[in-house]
Amino acid sequence: MPNICCSCKEVSSPLYADCIVIQSFMVVGMRFHGGHKFKKSDIITLEPEPSNIHDINAIKVIVDGIHKAYVAKNENESIGDLMKRYLTYQVNAHGKKNYNQSASLNLEYP
Repeated sequence: MPNICCSCKEVSSPLYADCIVIQSFMVVGMRFHGGHKFKKSDIITLEPEPSNIHDINAIKVIVDGIHKAYVAKNENESIGDLMKRYLTYQVNAHGKKNYNQSASLNLEYP
Protein backbone atom coordinates (compact mmCIF):
# COMPACT_ATOMS: atom_id res chain seq x y z
CA MET A 1 0.00 0.00 0.00
CA PRO A 2 1.50 3.39 -0.96
CA ASN A 3 2.20 6.05 1.64
CA ILE A 4 0.66 9.42 0.81
CA CYS A 5 1.77 12.75 2.25
CA CYS A 6 -1.29 15.00 1.86
CA SER A 7 0.60 18.25 2.41
CA CYS A 8 2.83 17.80 -0.65
CA LYS A 9 0.90 15.05 -2.48
CA GLU A 10 3.86 12.68 -2.32
CA VAL A 11 3.15 9.05 -3.14
CA SER A 12 5.74 6.45 -2.23
CA SER A 13 5.74 2.71 -1.85
CA PRO A 14 7.34 1.09 1.21
CA LEU A 15 8.83 -1.52 -1.16
CA TYR A 16 10.65 1.06 -3.28
CA ALA A 17 12.75 4.13 -2.55
CA ASP A 18 11.13 6.05 -5.42
CA CYS A 19 8.71 8.88 -4.85
CA ILE A 20 6.54 10.79 -7.30
CA VAL A 21 5.23 14.24 -6.46
CA ILE A 22 2.39 15.67 -8.52
CA GLN A 23 1.41 19.31 -8.08
CA SER A 24 -1.15 21.03 -10.32
CA PHE A 25 -1.05 24.79 -10.73
CA MET A 26 -2.66 27.54 -12.78
CA VAL A 27 -0.80 29.58 -15.37
CA VAL A 28 -1.68 33.16 -16.35
CA GLY A 29 -0.75 35.76 -18.94
CA MET A 30 -1.25 33.70 -22.11
CA ARG A 31 -3.10 36.60 -23.77
CA PHE A 32 0.00 38.79 -23.35
CA HIS A 33 2.20 36.12 -24.92
CA GLY A 34 0.35 35.29 -28.13
CA GLY A 35 -2.74 33.61 -26.66
CA HIS A 36 -1.08 30.20 -26.39
CA LYS A 37 -3.39 27.21 -25.86
CA PHE A 38 -1.48 24.44 -24.13
CA LYS A 39 -1.38 21.00 -25.72
CA LYS A 40 -0.19 17.69 -24.31
CA SER A 41 2.53 17.64 -26.98
CA ASP A 42 4.05 20.95 -25.77
CA ILE A 43 7.58 20.82 -24.40
CA ILE A 44 7.14 22.93 -21.27
CA THR A 45 9.86 24.17 -18.94
CA LEU A 46 9.77 26.51 -15.96
CA GLU A 47 12.25 29.31 -15.31
CA PRO A 48 12.38 31.41 -12.12
CA GLU A 49 12.48 35.15 -12.82
CA PRO A 50 13.73 36.78 -9.57
CA SER A 51 14.37 40.07 -11.40
CA ASN A 52 10.63 40.47 -12.16
CA ILE A 53 9.62 43.94 -10.86
CA HIS A 54 6.08 42.78 -10.02
CA ASP A 55 6.97 39.60 -8.11
CA ILE A 56 10.39 38.27 -7.08
CA ASN A 57 8.88 34.75 -6.96
CA ALA A 58 7.70 34.92 -10.60
CA ILE A 59 8.18 31.75 -12.66
CA LYS A 60 8.06 31.89 -16.46
CA VAL A 61 6.35 29.09 -18.37
CA ILE A 62 8.40 28.36 -21.49
CA VAL A 63 6.92 26.34 -24.38
CA ASP A 64 9.31 25.07 -27.04
CA GLY A 65 11.83 27.71 -25.94
CA ILE A 66 9.38 30.66 -26.04
CA HIS A 67 7.98 32.48 -22.98
CA LYS A 68 4.19 31.89 -23.06
CA ALA A 69 2.86 32.47 -19.52
CA TYR A 70 3.61 32.69 -15.81
CA VAL A 71 2.79 30.42 -12.89
CA ALA A 72 -0.12 32.11 -11.06
CA LYS A 73 1.11 34.48 -8.34
CA ASN A 74 -0.74 32.68 -5.54
CA GLU A 75 1.07 29.43 -6.42
CA ASN A 76 4.51 30.49 -7.64
CA GLU A 77 6.22 30.38 -4.24
CA SER A 78 5.14 26.79 -3.54
CA ILE A 79 6.03 25.69 -7.10
CA GLY A 80 9.42 27.41 -6.75
CA ASP A 81 10.03 25.53 -3.50
CA LEU A 82 9.22 22.23 -5.23
CA MET A 83 11.57 23.11 -8.11
CA LYS A 84 14.39 23.69 -5.61
CA ARG A 85 13.59 20.50 -3.70
CA TYR A 86 13.31 18.24 -6.75
CA LEU A 87 15.96 18.95 -9.35
CA THR A 88 14.42 16.58 -11.91
CA TYR A 89 10.87 17.33 -12.99
CA GLN A 90 8.55 17.17 -15.95
CA VAL A 91 5.73 19.59 -16.84
CA ASN A 92 2.63 18.31 -18.63
CA ALA A 93 -0.30 20.42 -19.88
CA HIS A 94 -3.93 19.69 -19.18
CA GLY A 95 -7.14 21.72 -19.12
CA LYS A 96 -10.85 21.38 -19.79
CA LYS A 97 -11.54 24.71 -21.49
CA ASN A 98 -9.48 27.31 -23.31
CA TYR A 99 -10.24 29.90 -20.62
CA ASN A 100 -9.19 27.49 -17.88
CA GLN A 101 -5.58 26.85 -18.85
CA SER A 102 -3.51 24.97 -16.33
CA ALA A 103 -0.47 22.76 -16.28
CA SER A 104 0.48 19.79 -14.18
CA LEU A 105 3.97 19.80 -12.73
CA ASN A 106 5.20 16.24 -12.19
CA LEU A 107 8.38 15.97 -10.14
CA GLU A 108 10.22 12.70 -9.60
CA TYR A 109 13.14 11.85 -7.38
CA PRO A 110 14.77 8.59 -6.24
